[in-house]
Amino acid sequence: MKISVSLSVHLPEPLTYRAPDDAGIGLGSRVLVPLGRRAVVGWVTGLDSPYAGRLKGVLAVIDDPFVPGADMLEFARLAAEAYFTSAGVILDHGLPPSQKSPRNLRLAGEEARKPAAPVLAELERLAAGGLPRLRFRVPAAEAAASSAAPPAAGSGEWRWLLAPDREEEYRRACERSLAGGRSVILVVPDAAGARYWQERLPGVAPYQARMAARDRERTWSEYRCGKLGIVCGGLAALCLPLPALGLVIVDRASSPLYARVQGSPFRLDHMAGLRARGAGVPLLNGAIAHTCASWERRLEPGGDDRRSPERPVVQVHPLRGGDRGIPPALLDLARQNVQEGRRTLVLVNRVQPALYLFCEACSRVADCPRCGAALQADGEGRVSCRRCAFRDDAPGGCRRCGGGLEPLHDVSIGSLERALERVCGEGTALALTAAELGDPQAAAAAARQRGLVIATPAVLHPSFRGLFAAAAWVKPESFAPMEEFDAAERIHAYGAEIAATLEPGGELHAFSVFHFHYALRLLADEERFFERELKYRRWFQLPPLAGVYELELRAASLRELGAALRGLFQRHREGLGIRRVYLASRQAQRGIYRGVLELHAAAAAVADAGLHHLRRAVLRRVAG
Repeated sequence: MKISVSLSVHLPEPLTYRAPDDAGIGLGSRVLVPLGRRAVVGWVTGLDSPYAGRLKGVLAVIDDPFVPGADMLEFARLAAEAYFTSAGVILDHGLPPSQKSPRNLRLAGEEARKPAAPVLAELERLAAGGLPRLRFRVPAAEAAASSAAPPAAGSGEWRWLLAPDREEEYRRACERSLAGGRSVILVVPDAAGARYWQERLPGVAPYQARMAARDRERTWSEYRCGKLGIVCGGLAALCLPLPALGLVIVDRASSPLYARVQGSPFRLDHMAGLRARGAGVPLLNGAIAHTCASWERRLEPGGDDRRSPERPVVQVHPLRGGDRGIPPALLDLARQNVQEGRRTLVLVNRVQPALYLFCEACSRVADCPRCGAALQADGEGRVSCRRCAFRDDAPGGCRRCGGGLEPLHDVSIGSLERALERVCGEGTALALTAAELGDPQAAAAAARQRGLVIATPAVLHPSFRGLFAAAAWVKPESFAPMEEFDAAERIHAYGAEIAATLEPGGELHAFSVFHFHYALRLLADEERFFERELKYRRWFQLPPLAGVYELELRAASLRELGAALRGLFQRHREGLGIRRVYLASRQAQRGIYRGVLELHAAAAAVADAGLHHLRRAVLRRVAG
């Protein structure tokens, strides 16, 4: 028979292989198949492929008690289509550590003495005499039969809960799901959020990639064997193959932290929606503020806005673009608040200060002679440019007036702590970063004992809700790169998160170079902000109205790359909304030149154009 196999590598389309009819292969089975000159693991996602060409045979079948259910297969299919990757890659995220690496495979019956490498080398020879069976050295737990009733028709509903206090609503929703014999996935943007909900909701089990392997193995086995409960985490929790999923909750659904996952192409809030859709279960989004997508749907059934109509007082303080030191107005604000006994949060996006060289005569920071960007010093007399890689080991005086240059520290946790304690008194300020938030409750208790708290965005956490009388937001443009299409939405979301840390009637002060930007000017006017933001999204075909994809082409010469970029631009400019075409670098990297086309279209349109099949190309989902 012909089977479709989604490989555990980033190939968007499943490949077709030949397998014996009596091999015992079904949907969700794992097999070892040839790919070029190597053997790779894949998942069977179809048992009747229409492919009529020449086929290679399956090398081996992996005997594993774990077989993903229909809901997991559908989730993997939806995610693979959205991110132009393989369903096998998604399903791999749902495995415990012991079941992922092919190095843990052994021939059936020879688990104790047969190492992995000889097995892989001999597979083709063994397959000629009959399809070999492989097993993992540590077999997966047997799945328990689920007694839960299937989801009711129409249960895959969407709901958006806007409220600062969501604990009771979450608790009731979880109790209803557990009473019906179904588990809950609670998605959070960071590890501190998982710890917070462990303390607030009874029975919450963390499941995250950063956990110790033995803890992940234990949790995976417990739920695989039929345990019901609430699993809290990120992508690992979303991909956990629960026998009966009844509800997906996305906490802080409007948080910009979901857009800052390092090293992963997946957005957790988007993947949560796909997980709920694949299982046909309700999706509950808990948030403090709207997003563009939820604002578009705010009048539909499912929206529940329980926020107070009272908004914080917002004041934007303009900064000059050349300023690199601590704004004097910030020091004055902090000193006044401390004298009046008003607890103040100072939010900055840098832990360690950058060092610049400053000319007193010009009142400017030394800039790069090549590109004009600010030069950074390393403390040993050398300067470098982060934009164009310019470097000078022995910089002279100011290149404008020839005067001397003095070191100047940029705004950071360390520099702010020293400056604020000079003007407000020793022991007044408390510095908090992600490292100090291992115990959010202890960090919040320590913050209550100080008049000033200087922190990074990690402090935007439910434990600090309503704790401050005022907040000073230093350089919001450093929190959301202004060249990104959704920078305004991220700044608006950050503003809402900061406002949640303020007591009723609190004040929010933003110190910004981009003081004229509408995202800051309209922080307290949600309706006008989204009216303007969505108008901009419609003009340029941006999410939630369209997807944004980057197609990276690779070639050995600039001439070849330019021809390929021009050809695709001319063919698909209108149909796929190509907005930008640019070189990733003017210099070859390992002998390869790279160029990028930015596409603004639906995933289906990109797939219909066949761009995910191009050779020497990588297609990435940016947003949508």
